[in-house]
Amino acid sequence: MRGVRDVQHEWKDVGVVVLAGGRSTRMGADKAQVKVNGIRLVDAVCARIPDGVPRIVVSPQPLGVPTVSEDPPFGGPVAGIAAGLSRINAPFVAVVSVDAPQSPELIPALSRAARDGADVAVIEAADGYLQPLCAVWNRASLVAALDTAGSRDIPAKRLFDAVEHIVRVQGTGAERDYDTRLELDELGDVEFPATE
Repeated sequence: MRGVRDVQHEWKDVGVVVLAGGRSTRMGADKAQVKVNGIRLVDAVCARIPDGVPRIVVSPQPLGVPTVSEDPPFGGPVAGIAAGLSRINAPFVAVVSVDAPQSPELIPALSRAARDGADVAVIEAADGYLQPLCAVWNRASLVAALDTAGSRDIPAKRLFDAVEHIVRVQGTGAERDYDTRLELDELGDVEFPATE
């Protein structure tokens, strides 16, 4: 069993960029504001990040938490990562998404893997897919990858093309993203925000 010191070390020098969704066409509502068992997805993600760990949520919507938006909005995940990075000064940058509400649980394992000189430590799902929105980056490597790949309307996995040392960390299932209401129903009682 890991102690408090181990947990503090795993989060030391890590800042977190939380991507809160684009237009949410598959979900049918602003993902960040969807509630599962009475808790908004954005709050569920942020609650899994220890107090004192720098974090920024990327969303064009007011969410009642520290946010930044890519300019112009809805530029895709890489544009969101770039916008979030502008607000995080930590040497290691975790990237997670609100539609994978349990993904912050994987940040300690990713952080341990990233500290051994990796450009990025990324979760590998059971099917071998690398989860670009569940990763911990060396900040300098992420800056270089963004400079190389560009940012507007670029798939997040394209960032991997710009780096050499990628460490794969086996997923636990906490990396799973939930793109539809039917999928979210597996987690509990789902409540969509009221539409105007």
